[in-house]
Amino acid sequence: MGDQLANAAGYFAGAVALLGTVWKILMDRGRRSDPALHHGYACGALIGAGMAVSAPATGPALAALLPDPSHLTLLADQLKVAASGALAMMAYSTRPAAAARRAVRRQAALTAGTVLLGVALFLAASPVRQGAEVGVDAAGRPVLAAYVTLFALHTAWCLAVFGFLIGRCARCLPRGVLRLGLRLMALSALAGLLWTADTLHDLANILATGHENGAESRVSALAGAVCVTLGFAGATASGWADWAGRVRAWHDHRRLGPLWSAMRTALPEIELAAQTGLFGGAGGPRRRDIQFALYRRIIEIRDGQLALRPHLHPEVRHWVAEAVGPAEAEALAAVVEAAAIAAALEAARAGHRFAGHPGEGCVPHPVAAGIHEEAAWLVRVAAAYTGSPAVAHVRARVRDELGRAALRH
Repeated sequence: MGDQLANAAGYFAGAVALLGTVWKILMDRGRRSDPALHHGYACGALIGAGMAVSAPATGPALAALLPDPSHLTLLADQLKVAASGALAMMAYSTRPAAAARRAVRRQAALTAGTVLLGVALFLAASPVRQGAEVGVDAAGRPVLAAYVTLFALHTAWCLAVFGFLIGRCARCLPRGVLRLGLRLMALSALAGLLWTADTLHDLANILATGHENGAESRVSALAGAVCVTLGFAGATASGWADWAGRVRAWHDHRRLGPLWSAMRTALPEIELAAQTGLFGGAGGPRRRDIQFALYRRIIEIRDGQLALRPHLHPEVRHWVAEAVGPAEAEALAAVVEAAAIAAALEAARAGHRFAGHPGEGCVPHPVAAGIHEEAAWLVRVAAAYTGSPAVAHVRARVRDELGRAALRH
């Protein structure tokens, strides 16, 4: 059961890292010249490969391809060393250009030295792999312990640098998606430190028995999966926010449909001229244009309300109160606006205008500037337009009044 969980967590982390890197590359069109992004791509690819190689089930599959089965452990470890070095270089790249170049060169030299020294120590220890474990004789224990210590110290240093610099950047930003993304990345460094701490268990085993688990343990694999997931959630936060914004815009666009259709049917002139290829024809907006389509729909509804002003009935607010009973004005505002639109549409279809100014609450309710606030308000109005009994009551009242007026004439 432990190996199965370690396999699942290791392969999951590897898939998140590799697929997340590919998605990040696709997202970063036009920004790929940024050195920090290059280091981030390298880190994602390397850590994904390292997690996949170190999963327990990978050993039997790859061991036959290597001159010595123990080299599988060496390969997985050095992929992770290189990944942690790239992570620190990405963090250093956020500093001013001259300082960033110097820091990146120092880190590259440190990581290269760690890899070379690590390979030398591992080969000097002459370990033998048996299943998932790597074992050495008594003379090789201190050498292999030095190898594990070097790996842990380099990884902990890189994670600490990354967490400190990225966390400092996050503190300098206002609230928003970018700040959230950087904080998630800083949290991933903390999870990475917990992941690295599992090497202390390996170190104790080496000194006591001469054996090390060459594959990811259950705890290590889970910590690695959390680390990688948090890191890529933070790195791609802007993409998730954009995706969520598109989903919300599509949902709002759809919920405004009945209100917009009723107004366009009565007032076809409110529909803005279609632009070929932008909205995907009569079938509706393409996904990539949905936010602009929502903005257009809001404008057309507001234009319709302006065009309906001569047809607004002055008694709508009283009729709404008559239907639902006494209530606070704010609570009734969306229902009153929807009822005003419904009554005005009935009057417009009958060609009837009302003298004087419309009653209070019959004009569009003021909302905070911004497409999201405007859409949220109009969604409430549209829901009341199609589902409120008070709106149905007002619609029936105005039809009855207009019918009696038509009989008198």
